[in-house]
Amino acid sequence: MTDDIDDVPDWTIAGEFFEACNCAPPCQCLYFELPDDGVCTGALFWHIEDGSYGDADVSGLTVGLLLYEQGVLLEGGWDTVVLIDEAATAEQTEALESIFLGRAGGLLGAVADLVDEVKAVSRVPITYSAEDGRVSMAAGDVVTVELDTLEGFGDVPGEVSPHPLTPPTERATTGTSSTATVSYDEQFSWDVSGNNAYLGEFEYGNG
Repeated sequence: MTDDIDDVPDWTIAGEFFEACNCAPPCQCLYFELPDDGVCTGALFWHIEDGSYGDADVSGLTVGLLLYEQGVLLEGGWDTVVLIDEAATAEQTEALESIFLGRAGGLLGAVADLVDEVKAVSRVPITYSAEDGRVSMAAGDVVTVELDTLEGFGDVPGEVSPHPLTPPTERATTGTSSTATVSYDEQFSWDVSGNNAYLGEFEYGNG
């Protein structure tokens, strides 16, 4: 639920995102198709290169979302776990929770409408690096992802649009994971290595 708009300060975040899920690449869930095996298990992460929420500078922090859903992904009913970078201060954590739980509006406010239940919000140490289309990320002992862009015809990476996490003018790049493991609890534990990944840039805000 979005906070009272009068209580939400101006905020913007921009950087790089990726997701690694259980579908074979490219994931068909973007087109209202059922996920492979009828269940979506995925890890989505946003590395904020430049961002602020009111007076709180959230640049350099990373936030993750573990997703479990049965049925058509974009019809909602998601169970999620939100992972906040342990390096965040209390003020930064409060800001990131407002943004990524959808309480501060913007695109992530719309995404929050797809969530049935947030099972937990946890703080974990997160390391992230990206270079030449290769992403490496670890969230404590909970998540490990290694992925690369997936080249298609002409030996260039594929692109998809629309993608719900990119602005309408941007495209997400197709990729595939070499490692994509999650170990949080009974529901949020999987190894979907070798399957779909999408990656790209994002820029969100409430302006």
